[in-house]
Amino acid sequence: MKRKLHHFYTPKKKIRRRFRFLLALVLAGMGISCFFLSSVLRQSLPYILSALLLLLAGDNLYEALSDKTFDQEDTDEIANAVVYVLLAIVVLLNQRESDNLIGAVWGILGLFLGARKISHSLHALIHREGRETGHFLHLIEALVGIAISIMLLLDPSEHLHFHIYILGLELIDFAIRVAFEEI
Repeated sequence: MKRKLHHFYTPKKKIRRRFRFLLALVLAGMGISCFFLSSVLRQSLPYILSALLLLLAGDNLYEALSDKTFDQEDTDEIANAVVYVLLAIVVLLNQRESDNLIGAVWGILGLFLGARKISHSLHALIHREGRETGHFLHLIEALVGIAISIMLLLDPSEHLHFHIYILGLELIDFAIRVAFEEI
């Protein structure tokens, strides 16, 4: 009987592990910079948000074209991509007074993300997929995210600095998850 040795990786897996480790380092560095360079980040936030919105638009367009979902009537990917591009343009055009707009966009995107997490968690709970405690934790995480997004929508310019710190924590958390993810 042949035993599979887990500590020997194929060259492809070695490259993927190194890439994930490098990505984790970059994400952790970005998260730490949110704490120490928050004022610099706040000044360059229009450029950062516009770039992220354009990346989201490109991702939605790629998904629609690769899955051929653009041919279906109930698809939203192309519509979302158009909205993201227009928001990126508006943020770039309104750089000097963009705190309220950036806070509103960030808050709305947070609401969408939280609602999507709630939907997936409830579906998994109803269909008894996986461990229930994990789904309840995702529900709590989504509700906290929605509460933070609502705070940001109520007073964007006041809570934007606090939200940069939260982004730093999320980036560090994501870096840890990427670094310890199994292949």
